[in-house]
Amino acid sequence: MDSSKIYEKVKTKIAISEIMKEDIVMEKKRINIFKRMATITGVALTMGGLVFATSLIINKFGPNSSEGSQEAVNNGYVVYAKEDSIVDSFLIDNYNFYITFKEDKLGLTEDDIRQKYDRVEIGEKGKEYLKIKNEKDEVVFSNLTTGHGRYEENGKIYYTAAGQEIPVSKKLYIDFDGRKEMLDVPEKMQSELIRYKLKSISDENWKFESAAISNTAFKIYLSNCDGITHSEKSRVTTSDGKEYYKQGRNDGDGSISVDSDGIVKYYNTFTLTRFDATDNIQVHLYKTTGEEVVVELERIK
Repeated sequence: MDSSKIYEKVKTKIAISEIMKEDIVMEKKRINIFKRMATITGVALTMGGLVFATSLIINKFGPNSSEGSQEAVNNGYVVYAKEDSIVDSFLIDNYNFYITFKEDKLGLTEDDIRQKYDRVEIGEKGKEYLKIKNEKDEVVFSNLTTGHGRYEENGKIYYTAAGQEIPVSKKLYIDFDGRKEMLDVPEKMQSELIRYKLKSISDENWKFESAAISNTAFKIYLSNCDGITHSEKSRVTTSDGKEYYKQGRNDGDGSISVDSDGIVKYYNTFTLTRFDATDNIQVHLYKTTGEEVVVELERIK
């Protein structure tokens, strides 16, 4: 590698370091003030012991749920369990998993969980008290999952998982510290990703790896993308002119890294969902210099 390329790699590493110092690896998304107020009314359908409903409160799964997931909820993409279940409701797709438990049915409160499970000695690993697997024995969720969140409100405990691909599941086998239950996953929640291929990229040195849309989010992966930075202006635009910004809940939603060979890798999660996807989309990204890089994508059919 010649000296100019080495210099560029060093500059990129320094830029990434500065971003991390400023704690903007992922900026928090702008809060939509209507999320806690709006209500969607509709019809509930019963299927397989569950209620598939469209009568929902926005921000259904707590403050750590994504804007894209709220869009899915608005489109009726949520399941309510039976009244006697330890589960209140859940949502699952390839990129996000949300599940809410009833404290009265669990016999546990958030304070109980903190006292019983969360307190560990320095250097010790926390206890795995909640594990959810599917019919193929794949782990869908664990309280030890990286990037998971927990939130309590009004007698319910909310768990969220993001940052990794969630396995497509037909059944959920729940074990909450010995409290076991099985829930059916509606066919609507077993859908595969909508995948995209590259049409063009304005910086041809950057390498496109993959991009796909689920019911709750859009993800894009790039490599060899020297100079890339997280920017508030980063967005996805659909062919009908709508714009969708970064999800930005936690570090699991996006990352810039440099591997051992000095190759810069990038991925990010945006709020575009299957419900608003178009066959052609553009991803607008930015360098530390402020230069815009446009990635044009086309749906694989």
